[in-house]
Amino acid sequence: MEYGVLSYLEHLLDGLDRASWEPVLAHSPFRLAAQARRLVERLRARGVHVIELPFRRGAGPGDARAALRLRAELRALRPAVMHLHSTKAGLAGRLVARAAGVPVVYTPHGTSWHYTGALVGRCQRALERALRRRTDLLLAVCPEEADAFVREIRFPPDRVRVVRNGVRVPDRGALAAMRHAARTRLGLPDGSTWLLFVGRLTREKGLDVLLAALRQRIGADGLFVVGDGAERPRLEAAARACAIPVRFAGYRDDVSPFLAAGDVLVQPSRSEGLPFSVLEAMGHGLPIVASRVGGVAAAVGTGGRTVPGGDVAALAACLRDLLDDPAARAAHAEAARARAEAEFGLGRMLGAIQETYADAAGTRARGAAARPARAA
Repeated sequence: MEYGVLSYLEHLLDGLDRASWEPVLAHSPFRLAAQARRLVERLRARGVHVIELPFRRGAGPGDARAALRLRAELRALRPAVMHLHSTKAGLAGRLVARAAGVPVVYTPHGTSWHYTGALVGRCQRALERALRRRTDLLLAVCPEEADAFVREIRFPPDRVRVVRNGVRVPDRGALAAMRHAARTRLGLPDGSTWLLFVGRLTREKGLDVLLAALRQRIGADGLFVVGDGAERPRLEAAARACAIPVRFAGYRDDVSPFLAAGDVLVQPSRSEGLPFSVLEAMGHGLPIVASRVGGVAAAVGTGGRTVPGGDVAALAACLRDLLDDPAARAAHAEAARARAEAEFGLGRMLGAIQETYADAAGTRARGAAARPARAA
Protein backbone atom coordinates (compact mmCIF):
# COMPACT_ATOMS: atom_id res chain seq x y z
CA MET A 1 0.00 0.00 0.00
CA GLU A 2 1.62 3.19 -1.23
CA TYR A 3 0.82 6.34 -3.21
CA GLY A 4 -2.45 6.29 -5.21
CA VAL A 5 -3.73 2.90 -4.07
CA LEU A 6 -3.01 3.85 -0.46
CA SER A 7 -4.93 7.12 -0.85
CA TYR A 8 -7.85 5.19 -2.34
CA LEU A 9 -7.90 2.71 0.54
CA GLU A 10 -7.58 5.43 3.17
CA HIS A 11 -10.56 7.32 1.77
CA LEU A 12 -12.59 4.14 1.41
CA LEU A 13 -11.87 2.51 4.76
CA ASP A 14 -12.29 5.77 6.69
CA GLY A 15 -15.48 6.71 4.85
CA LEU A 16 -17.30 3.38 4.49
CA ASP A 17 -20.84 3.39 5.89
CA ARG A 18 -20.36 1.02 8.83
CA ALA A 19 -24.12 0.65 9.25
CA SER A 20 -24.18 -1.22 5.95
CA TRP A 21 -20.68 -2.60 5.45
CA GLU A 22 -18.18 -4.14 7.82
CA PRO A 23 -14.70 -3.87 6.29
CA VAL A 24 -11.91 -6.43 6.43
CA LEU A 25 -8.46 -5.51 5.10
CA ALA A 26 -6.12 -8.12 3.63
CA HIS A 27 -2.74 -6.68 2.66
CA SER A 28 0.87 -7.52 1.99
CA PRO A 29 3.36 -6.35 4.64
CA PHE A 30 5.85 -5.54 1.85
CA ARG A 31 6.11 -2.11 0.14
CA LEU A 32 4.13 -0.68 3.04
CA ALA A 33 4.60 3.08 3.47
CA ALA A 34 4.64 4.55 6.98
CA GLN A 35 1.29 6.13 6.18
CA ALA A 36 -0.07 2.65 5.40
CA ARG A 37 1.21 1.29 8.72
CA ARG A 38 -0.68 4.04 10.51
CA LEU A 39 -3.83 3.15 8.55
CA VAL A 40 -3.50 -0.49 9.64
CA GLU A 41 -3.00 0.58 13.28
CA ARG A 42 -6.01 2.89 13.08
CA LEU A 43 -8.20 0.13 11.67
CA ARG A 44 -7.11 -2.38 14.29
CA ALA A 45 -7.86 0.16 17.04
CA ARG A 46 -11.40 0.38 15.65
CA GLY A 47 -11.78 -3.39 15.78
CA VAL A 48 -11.41 -3.97 12.04
CA HIS A 49 -10.11 -7.43 11.13
CA VAL A 50 -6.74 -7.07 9.35
CA ILE A 51 -4.99 -9.95 7.57
CA GLU A 52 -1.34 -10.02 6.42
CA LEU A 53 -0.59 -12.04 3.28
CA PRO A 54 3.04 -12.58 2.11
CA PHE A 55 2.48 -11.46 -1.49
CA ARG A 56 5.22 -9.51 -3.24
CA ARG A 57 4.91 -7.38 -6.37
CA GLY A 58 6.45 -10.03 -8.60
CA ALA A 59 6.01 -13.80 -8.51
CA GLY A 60 7.65 -15.45 -5.51
CA PRO A 61 7.64 -18.40 -3.09
CA GLY A 62 5.26 -16.60 -0.73
CA ASP A 63 2.45 -16.55 -3.29
CA ALA A 64 1.22 -20.08 -2.65
CA ARG A 65 1.23 -19.57 1.14
CA ALA A 66 -0.58 -16.26 0.75
CA ALA A 67 -3.22 -17.79 -1.52
CA LEU A 68 -3.87 -20.64 0.91
CA ARG A 69 -4.17 -18.18 3.81
CA LEU A 70 -6.55 -16.01 1.82
CA ARG A 71 -8.69 -19.01 0.89
CA ALA A 72 -8.96 -20.02 4.54
CA GLU A 73 -9.90 -16.48 5.58
CA LEU A 74 -12.59 -16.20 2.92
CA ARG A 75 -14.12 -19.51 3.90
CA ALA A 76 -14.21 -18.42 7.53
CA LEU A 77 -15.50 -14.88 6.91
CA ARG A 78 -17.88 -15.53 3.99
CA PRO A 79 -17.77 -11.85 2.90
CA ALA A 80 -20.58 -10.40 0.81
CA VAL A 81 -18.03 -9.02 -1.65
CA MET A 82 -14.27 -8.92 -2.17
CA HIS A 83 -12.71 -5.73 -3.60
CA LEU A 84 -9.32 -6.35 -5.22
CA HIS A 85 -6.83 -3.55 -5.98
CA SER A 86 -4.12 -3.49 -8.68
CA THR A 87 -2.77 -6.19 -10.94
CA LYS A 88 -1.11 -8.67 -8.56
CA ALA A 89 -3.96 -8.77 -6.04
CA GLY A 90 -6.40 -8.84 -8.94
CA LEU A 91 -4.80 -11.91 -10.48
CA ALA A 92 -4.28 -13.95 -7.31
CA GLY A 93 -7.42 -12.81 -5.52
CA ARG A 94 -9.82 -13.65 -8.34
CA LEU A 95 -8.60 -17.24 -8.50
CA VAL A 96 -9.07 -17.70 -4.76
CA ALA A 97 -12.37 -15.82 -4.53
CA ARG A 98 -14.05 -17.89 -7.24
CA ALA A 99 -13.06 -21.12 -5.46
CA ALA A 100 -14.54 -19.72 -2.24
CA GLY A 101 -17.73 -18.56 -3.95
CA VAL A 102 -17.21 -14.86 -3.10
CA PRO A 103 -18.36 -12.10 -5.51
CA VAL A 104 -15.47 -9.99 -6.82
CA VAL A 105 -15.10 -6.28 -7.55
CA TYR A 106 -11.76 -5.50 -9.23
CA THR A 107 -10.13 -2.06 -9.49
CA PRO A 108 -6.95 -2.27 -11.61
CA HIS A 109 -5.81 1.32 -10.85
CA GLY A 110 -4.38 1.69 -14.34
CA THR A 111 -3.51 -0.36 -17.40
CA SER A 112 -0.15 -1.74 -16.37
CA TRP A 113 0.42 -3.74 -19.57
CA HIS A 114 1.01 -0.41 -21.34
CA TYR A 115 4.33 0.18 -19.57
CA THR A 116 5.68 -3.18 -18.36
CA GLY A 117 7.33 -4.07 -21.67
CA ALA A 118 6.26 -6.16 -24.66
CA LEU A 119 6.68 -9.65 -23.16
CA VAL A 120 5.33 -8.92 -19.68
CA GLY A 121 2.56 -6.80 -21.18
CA ARG A 122 1.40 -9.68 -23.41
CA CYS A 123 1.35 -12.01 -20.41
CA GLN A 124 -0.66 -9.49 -18.39
CA ARG A 125 -3.22 -9.04 -21.17
CA ALA A 126 -3.58 -12.82 -21.52
CA LEU A 127 -4.11 -13.25 -17.77
CA GLU A 128 -6.62 -10.40 -17.61
CA ARG A 129 -8.58 -11.99 -20.45
CA ALA A 130 -8.48 -15.39 -18.78
CA LEU A 131 -9.87 -13.94 -15.55
CA ARG A 132 -12.76 -11.97 -17.08
CA ARG A 133 -15.30 -14.61 -16.08
CA ARG A 134 -14.01 -14.58 -12.51
CA THR A 135 -14.77 -10.85 -12.16
CA ASP A 136 -18.31 -9.92 -11.19
CA LEU A 137 -17.74 -6.19 -11.68
CA LEU A 138 -14.79 -4.16 -12.93
CA LEU A 139 -14.74 -0.87 -11.04
CA ALA A 140 -12.66 1.60 -13.10
CA VAL A 141 -11.45 4.94 -11.72
CA CYS A 142 -12.10 6.76 -15.01
CA PRO A 143 -13.89 6.12 -18.34
CA GLU A 144 -10.57 5.80 -20.16
CA GLU A 145 -9.49 2.91 -17.93
CA ALA A 146 -12.86 1.21 -18.47
CA ASP A 147 -12.58 1.69 -22.23
CA ALA A 148 -9.11 0.12 -22.30
CA PHE A 149 -10.42 -3.00 -20.56
CA VAL A 150 -13.38 -3.24 -22.93
CA ARG A 151 -11.29 -2.71 -26.09
CA GLU A 152 -8.03 -4.48 -25.22
CA ILE A 153 -9.11 -7.12 -22.69
CA ARG A 154 -12.56 -7.55 -24.27
CA PHE A 155 -14.20 -7.14 -20.87
CA PRO A 156 -18.05 -7.21 -21.13
CA PRO A 157 -19.28 -3.57 -20.93
CA ASP A 158 -22.33 -4.57 -18.87
CA ARG A 159 -20.00 -5.65 -16.04
CA VAL A 160 -18.05 -2.39 -15.91
CA ARG A 161 -18.72 0.47 -13.49
CA VAL A 162 -16.89 3.82 -13.55
CA VAL A 163 -16.41 5.56 -10.21
CA ARG A 164 -14.01 8.46 -10.55
CA ASN A 165 -11.60 9.16 -7.71
CA GLY A 166 -12.57 11.87 -5.25
CA VAL A 167 -10.70 14.07 -2.78
CA ARG A 168 -11.33 16.41 0.12
CA VAL A 169 -11.21 19.98 -1.20
CA PRO A 170 -9.65 22.55 1.17
CA ASP A 171 -11.72 25.52 2.25
CA ARG A 172 -11.21 28.33 -0.25
CA GLY A 173 -10.79 30.93 2.46
CA ALA A 174 -7.87 29.03 4.00
CA LEU A 175 -5.78 28.69 0.84
CA ALA A 176 -3.98 32.06 1.03
CA ALA A 177 -2.88 31.50 4.62
CA MET A 178 -1.80 27.93 3.82
CA ARG A 179 0.27 29.21 0.90
CA HIS A 180 2.01 31.91 2.94
CA ALA A 181 2.86 29.49 5.76
CA ALA A 182 4.09 26.76 3.39
CA ARG A 183 6.28 29.06 1.29
CA THR A 184 7.79 30.61 4.41
CA ARG A 185 8.59 27.17 5.83
CA LEU A 186 10.16 26.05 2.55
CA GLY A 187 12.16 29.27 2.17
CA LEU A 188 10.67 30.34 -1.17
CA PRO A 189 11.19 34.02 -2.07
CA ASP A 190 8.14 36.19 -2.76
CA GLY A 191 7.32 36.23 -6.44
CA SER A 192 9.25 33.06 -7.26
CA THR A 193 7.52 30.43 -9.39
CA TRP A 194 7.95 26.76 -8.47
CA LEU A 195 6.86 23.66 -10.30
CA LEU A 196 5.72 20.58 -8.39
CA PHE A 197 5.91 16.86 -9.19
CA VAL A 198 4.18 14.35 -6.88
CA GLY A 199 4.47 10.60 -7.43
CA ARG A 200 6.53 7.43 -7.37
CA LEU A 201 10.00 7.74 -8.85
CA THR A 202 9.53 5.10 -11.52
CA ARG A 203 9.67 5.20 -15.31
CA GLU A 204 5.88 5.00 -15.48
CA LYS A 205 5.55 8.41 -13.80
CA GLY A 206 7.81 10.16 -16.33
CA LEU A 207 9.88 12.43 -14.10
CA ASP A 208 12.80 11.82 -16.47
CA VAL A 209 10.75 13.51 -19.21
CA LEU A 210 10.21 16.58 -17.04
CA LEU A 211 13.88 16.78 -16.05
CA ALA A 212 14.87 16.60 -19.73
CA ALA A 213 12.48 19.47 -20.47
CA LEU A 214 14.05 21.52 -17.68
CA ARG A 215 17.52 21.42 -19.21
CA GLN A 216 16.44 24.61 -20.96
CA ARG A 217 15.14 27.80 -19.38
CA ILE A 218 11.35 27.85 -19.30
CA GLY A 219 10.63 30.60 -16.77
CA ALA A 220 10.38 28.61 -13.52
CA ASP A 221 12.58 29.24 -10.49
CA GLY A 222 12.65 25.65 -9.23
CA LEU A 223 11.05 22.22 -9.02
CA PHE A 224 9.95 20.25 -5.97
CA VAL A 225 9.92 16.47 -6.36
CA VAL A 226 7.74 14.80 -3.72
CA GLY A 227 7.98 11.02 -3.72
CA ASP A 228 10.46 8.16 -3.70
CA GLY A 229 11.25 5.02 -5.60
CA ALA A 230 13.87 2.82 -7.20
CA GLU A 231 14.73 5.40 -9.87
CA ARG A 232 15.65 8.15 -7.39
CA PRO A 233 19.50 7.93 -7.69
CA ARG A 234 19.35 8.06 -11.49
CA LEU A 235 16.83 10.93 -11.45
CA GLU A 236 18.86 12.91 -8.92
CA ALA A 237 21.86 12.58 -11.25
CA ALA A 238 19.76 13.75 -14.21
CA ALA A 239 18.50 16.73 -12.19
CA ARG A 240 22.01 18.13 -11.98
CA ALA A 241 21.76 19.01 -15.68
CA CYS A 242 18.60 21.09 -15.18
CA ALA A 243 18.68 24.85 -15.65
CA ILE A 244 16.82 25.40 -12.34
CA PRO A 245 17.21 23.98 -8.80
CA VAL A 246 15.48 20.65 -8.21
CA ARG A 247 14.66 19.76 -4.60
CA PHE A 248 13.94 16.09 -3.85
CA ALA A 249 11.68 16.05 -0.78
CA GLY A 250 11.27 12.25 -0.52
CA TYR A 251 8.07 10.46 0.41
CA ARG A 252 5.64 12.58 2.44
CA ASP A 253 2.49 11.40 4.18
CA ASP A 254 0.97 14.84 3.72
CA VAL A 255 1.72 16.63 0.45
CA SER A 256 -0.63 19.55 1.15
CA PRO A 257 2.19 21.96 2.19
CA PHE A 258 3.83 21.44 -1.21
CA LEU A 259 0.50 21.83 -3.01
CA ALA A 260 -0.06 25.06 -1.11
CA ALA A 261 3.42 26.39 -1.91
CA GLY A 262 3.64 25.38 -5.57
CA ASP A 263 2.54 27.31 -8.64
CA VAL A 264 2.04 24.57 -11.27
CA LEU A 265 1.64 20.80 -10.83
CA VAL A 266 3.39 18.83 -13.57
CA GLN A 267 2.28 15.22 -14.11
CA PRO A 268 4.41 13.84 -17.00
CA SER A 269 3.30 10.20 -16.65
CA ARG A 270 3.59 7.62 -19.39
CA SER A 271 0.55 5.77 -18.01
CA GLU A 272 -2.18 6.70 -15.51
CA GLY A 273 -5.69 5.99 -14.40
CA LEU A 274 -6.92 9.06 -12.52
CA PRO A 275 -4.15 10.20 -10.13
CA PHE A 276 -5.09 11.63 -6.74
CA SER A 277 -2.14 14.04 -7.00
CA VAL A 278 -3.80 15.84 -9.91
CA LEU A 279 -7.19 16.03 -8.18
CA GLU A 280 -5.64 17.23 -4.91
CA ALA A 281 -3.66 19.91 -6.76
CA MET A 282 -6.82 21.05 -8.52
CA GLY A 283 -8.54 21.31 -5.14
CA HIS A 284 -5.70 23.55 -3.95
CA GLY A 285 -6.19 25.80 -6.97
CA LEU A 286 -3.09 24.81 -8.92
CA PRO A 287 -3.05 24.84 -12.72
CA ILE A 288 -2.06 21.47 -14.18
CA VAL A 289 0.36 20.53 -16.95
CA ALA A 290 0.07 16.80 -17.62
CA SER A 291 0.49 13.99 -20.11
CA ARG A 292 -2.57 13.14 -22.14
CA VAL A 293 -2.88 9.61 -20.68
CA GLY A 294 -5.66 7.72 -18.92
CA GLY A 295 -8.34 9.92 -17.42
CA VAL A 296 -6.07 12.91 -16.83
CA ALA A 297 -7.05 15.15 -19.75
CA ALA A 298 -10.79 14.72 -19.15
CA ALA A 299 -10.35 15.43 -15.43
CA VAL A 300 -8.20 18.51 -15.95
CA GLY A 301 -10.41 20.09 -18.61
CA THR A 302 -9.88 23.85 -18.59
CA GLY A 303 -7.96 23.54 -15.32
CA GLY A 304 -4.68 23.21 -17.20
CA ARG A 305 -3.01 21.94 -20.34
CA THR A 306 -2.03 18.47 -21.57
CA VAL A 307 0.69 17.18 -23.90
CA PRO A 308 1.50 13.80 -25.44
CA GLY A 309 3.13 11.41 -22.95
CA GLY A 310 6.91 11.17 -23.28
CA ASP A 311 7.23 14.25 -25.53
CA VAL A 312 10.03 16.38 -24.00
CA ALA A 313 9.79 19.22 -26.54
CA ALA A 314 6.01 19.53 -26.19
CA LEU A 315 6.24 19.56 -22.41
CA ALA A 316 8.94 22.24 -22.41
CA ALA A 317 6.99 24.42 -24.83
CA CYS A 318 3.76 24.05 -22.86
CA LEU A 319 5.46 24.99 -19.59
CA ARG A 320 7.21 27.97 -21.17
CA ASP A 321 3.95 29.30 -22.63
CA LEU A 322 2.08 28.91 -19.36
CA LEU A 323 4.82 30.40 -17.20
CA ASP A 324 5.03 33.40 -19.55
CA ASP A 325 1.30 34.09 -19.07
CA PRO A 326 0.26 34.80 -15.44
CA ALA A 327 -3.31 35.59 -16.50
CA ALA A 328 -3.68 32.18 -18.13
CA ARG A 329 -2.24 30.47 -15.03
CA ALA A 330 -4.78 32.26 -12.85
CA ALA A 331 -7.66 31.29 -15.16
CA HIS A 332 -6.57 27.64 -15.22
CA ALA A 333 -6.17 27.68 -11.42
CA GLU A 334 -9.71 28.95 -10.88
CA ALA A 335 -11.12 26.41 -13.33
CA ALA A 336 -9.18 23.59 -11.66
CA ARG A 337 -10.54 24.51 -8.24
CA ALA A 338 -14.12 24.73 -9.57
CA ARG A 339 -13.86 21.31 -11.27
CA ALA A 340 -12.51 19.68 -8.12
CA GLU A 341 -15.41 21.07 -6.09
CA ALA A 342 -18.10 20.18 -8.62
CA GLU A 343 -16.95 16.81 -9.98
CA PHE A 344 -14.39 15.14 -7.73
CA GLY A 345 -15.81 15.32 -4.22
CA LEU A 346 -15.05 12.45 -1.88
CA GLY A 347 -18.68 11.85 -0.89
CA ARG A 348 -19.68 11.08 -4.47
CA MET A 349 -16.86 8.54 -4.80
CA LEU A 350 -17.72 6.74 -1.55
CA GLY A 351 -21.42 6.52 -2.31
CA ALA A 352 -20.85 5.09 -5.78
CA ILE A 353 -18.36 2.48 -4.55
CA GLN A 354 -20.83 1.22 -1.97
CA GLU A 355 -23.56 1.02 -4.63
CA THR A 356 -21.16 -1.13 -6.66
CA TYR A 357 -20.64 -3.41 -3.66
CA ALA A 358 -24.38 -3.80 -3.30
CA ASP A 359 -24.72 -4.64 -7.00
CA ALA A 360 -21.93 -7.22 -6.79
CA ALA A 361 -23.37 -8.79 -3.67
CA GLY A 362 -26.79 -8.95 -5.29
CA THR A 363 -28.51 -6.79 -2.66
CA ARG A 364 -29.12 -3.15 -1.82
CA ALA A 365 -27.18 -1.67 1.08
CA ARG A 366 -29.05 -2.47 4.27
CA GLY A 367 -30.27 0.01 6.84
CA ALA A 368 -28.63 0.82 10.15
CA ALA A 369 -30.69 -1.73 12.04
CA ALA A 370 -29.49 -4.60 9.88
CA ARG A 371 -26.30 -6.55 10.48
CA PRO A 372 -23.58 -5.03 8.30
CA ALA A 373 -22.33 -7.08 5.37
CA ARG A 374 -18.62 -7.79 5.22
CA ALA A 375 -16.55 -6.18 2.47
CA ALA A 376 -13.06 -7.67 2.22
